[in-house]
Amino acid sequence: MKALKVIGKIILVFLPVILVWIFLASAPYSYMDGEYSYYREGKDYRMGKTDIPNADVLILGDSRAKSAILPELLDELGGSENCVSLAQGGSTSVEAYYALTEYIANRGVPKKVFLSESAYHFTSFDGFWTRTVYFDAITFSDAMEVIRSAKANQEEAALKETGGSNVFSLLEYKIKSPTKYMTPLVKSFSEDRLTINKEAYKEMIEGKGFKTFVSWWPTSAEYDMTEFVPLETLDQYYRKIIDLCVENDIEVYSLNMPLIATTFEESKKISEPFSAYFETLQKDYPAAQFPKVHIETSFAPYDEKYFDDADHLNEDGARVYTSWLVQTYGKEAS
Repeated sequence: MKALKVIGKIILVFLPVILVWIFLASAPYSYMDGEYSYYREGKDYRMGKTDIPNADVLILGDSRAKSAILPELLDELGGSENCVSLAQGGSTSVEAYYALTEYIANRGVPKKVFLSESAYHFTSFDGFWTRTVYFDAITFSDAMEVIRSAKANQEEAALKETGGSNVFSLLEYKIKSPTKYMTPLVKSFSEDRLTINKEAYKEMIEGKGFKTFVSWWPTSAEYDMTEFVPLETLDQYYRKIIDLCVENDIEVYSLNMPLIATTFEESKKISEPFSAYFETLQKDYPAAQFPKVHIETSFAPYDEKYFDDADHLNEDGARVYTSWLVQTYGKEAS
């Protein structure tokens, strides 16, 4: 009898924690902040859980790609039956690769892929922990593959800088540990996160993944970087995307998003070696051997009126860039 009372008291003590844990695991829309709905809608789409039709053309990459290419305009100008953006803020070639593999596994093979990652996203895992794993947008096995790759390339420190480095870090996120999710839960008490997330999710569906951004930093990522040294893991994943496209007979375009004209001039210490990286990539995928692989090596400087901030095109800029994309590649982009 005494033992039962002790057990009862223990349960009472831990009951609030258990209830919070259950809520964290079952109701993410009610408390998640940031870009949760963008990542969730992208995941749902490539898993075949939304009403958007299968895409002939996919856009993969980071927030610059997400804000620079208008799927609807590409449909209209390029004549494709359906274009959808699976690009995500803070993502690297890691997320782009797994987005494409999931899409192919669940929806089939697209005809074309537009791919773009900024220089910064070749040098940092950025949102791998704080967005991708945090929002449960990647499977446990895929996340473990990234961890193993980083370890094999002796890049665990770079991975750790973004929020974790091993299976224990991953498990904390996967089981929705309160140590990882209490902060957004507490913040959600002062705002209607459920309504906000539902509206953001709807916006993603209506825009077919297109989204403009205004970042908090006053200068571009390239401007703040001191050198361009790509991480081996991220280079390998970028090449894995190209290889996956080649294997599935997908036309793939590796693009470099426009920079503000002044940034373009001020960040040559980064943009020049970044261009050289793509020149090497171009040599590794020669047109004669890989006719469906198109790799840009240069950048286009745009007037600042076409930007929302130092990094991202506004909607007017996206219209200009998408139109240029179709005009440049002609029937290839149709």
